[in-house]
Amino acid sequence: MKKTIIVAAIAAAIPALAQADVNLYGSLRAGVSITKNSATNYNSTFGVDDFGSRMGFKGSEDLGNGLKTIWQVETGFAMDGVAGSGSASGTFANRQSYVGIDGAYGKLRVGHLDDVLADTEATDNLYGPRRDGMGTNFPLYEATDLFSYGDARFKNSVRYDSPTWNGFNLTLQYGAGESQAAGQMKQGDGYGLRLAYQNSGFFGAIANATKLNTKGGSNSTTNRLEGGYSANNLYLAASYQWLTTYGDAYAKNDDGSYKLPGIANLPTIAHTGGNKVENTTWALNAAYAIGNFKPSIVYSKRGDAKIDGTRYSLGASQWAAAVDYTMSKNTLLQVGYGERKDNKDAQTINKFSQEKSTLAWAMMKHNF
Repeated sequence: MKKTIIVAAIAAAIPALAQADVNLYGSLRAGVSITKNSATNYNSTFGVDDFGSRMGFKGSEDLGNGLKTIWQVETGFAMDGVAGSGSASGTFANRQSYVGIDGAYGKLRVGHLDDVLADTEATDNLYGPRRDGMGTNFPLYEATDLFSYGDARFKNSVRYDSPTWNGFNLTLQYGAGESQAAGQMKQGDGYGLRLAYQNSGFFGAIANATKLNTKGGSNSTTNRLEGGYSANNLYLAASYQWLTTYGDAYAKNDDGSYKLPGIANLPTIAHTGGNKVENTTWALNAAYAIGNFKPSIVYSKRGDAKIDGTRYSLGASQWAAAVDYTMSKNTLLQVGYGERKDNKDAQTINKFSQEKSTLAWAMMKHNF
């Protein structure tokens, strides 16, 4: 009798589950690395690391007439047991999480959403350990300029993604700041715009992410252009980024230390609380699949930035090479090596005692 009741309950639940379409998914990424950078006093240091693990739930519900509800809740965490910040903190829903609708006229979502720069990373195809924030940083447009942002998520965001028309699709995004001090302009608002194209293996995109009123009525803006080819086992991509951002070069951490630890050694940078940075970065990426193996290489270069109109040698160059081995549909191995070299003022402002940082790694990724 009990077995009959259990079978009946499962049978009754199956249609509801099918209608809700709830899926558990994730990507477990762990491995080992040898880093040599300022964080290790430029001694080669072995470590066991997380390489960007995450887990989530997502689903949809058919509303009829080609329209459906969509939702996702995703959390990043560290497989090596070391508590981190941001998407490595393990805080619930610290990665892309939203609810929205999807239909013939596009997709509209509300929540904590990937920004348009995070969708414009054609040259960012290698993995790196989370602890390598002061290492090779491939490619160099990954938030390494002063006061930079992007390649992450907009909080309090509304985002619209259009259908694809003749290979083109459009993204519009807004992030609400939700704060305004007395007598001050509203702070924290941002918007994003992206136009992309893909056809016959060729692809390209241009994206802009802007934060409003970061210095008085002046906006911080980051732009990125990319293009490439992906077909017949060959992958080629190029990216170019240009930005104008505002921030306090002398900003401090909670413990009173400077966020740019060597800023006092560059006294010509004014202590105004609202410095202006202008800079460019470009990157190249190539890969070719040979059976289960795929070797790849990335090279990127950050220019010498202007701060308040004066150019400083804040540039850097980076390269990294890796080989992927596909073990199965869901399991991948990757081994690689990379180097980064910082120019003189970049070493000074970051308190790097040497110009070169290196990283060697081996990691496994399993998706479920």
